[in-house]
Amino acid sequence: MRKFDADFYLLKAAMADLVERCGGQKRAADIVGLAQSTLSYVCQRDNPAMLSIAAKLMLERECGVPVVTKVEAELQGHRIEREGAPLCADTDGPFDAHAAVMIEVGDLCRTFSQAVGDGKYSRTDALTVGRDLADLRRAIERFERVNAATQAGGCA
Repeated sequence: MRKFDADFYLLKAAMADLVERCGGQKRAADIVGLAQSTLSYVCQRDNPAMLSIAAKLMLERECGVPVVTKVEAELQGHRIEREGAPLCADTDGPFDAHAAVMIEVGDLCRTFSQAVGDGKYSRTDALTVGRDLADLRRAIERFERVNAATQAGGCA
C-alpha cells in the first residue's frame, strides 16, 4: 500500500467532511453529477482519488462552508476569513457569537484528533492545531465584545 504524507490525509479528511456536510455520498454525488462509487473513493482514507476543483466548489457552495478550500489555504500558509456584516447587524448577536465559538471548538477538536490519530504530534500537527487555536481565540474575543456591548446596553 502506498504511503501518503500528512497534507494528503488532511485533504482527504476535509473532502470526506465536505461530503458528509452535503448529506452523504449519494446526495453529494447527485449534486456534482458523479457516481456514488466515485465519491466513495474520494472518502476512503488511503485511496488517491480527490475531488475535482469544480466538484469541490459545487459542494462547498451547497453546504456554505469552504471546508476543503480552508485546508488547502492553510497548507500554503494562508487563512480564509469570512467577510461578514458589522458587529451590530441583527445576525451578529450573542447567539451567533456563541455559535461561532462552538464551531471553532469543534474544528479544534477535529484537527487535534486527526493530528494525534497516529500516536504522534509533529511540528506540522502543532502548526495546524495552532491555526485552529488562533481561530478559536478570535471567536472568543468576538463573543466577549458582543457580550460587553450587551452589558453596556449598546452596540460594540
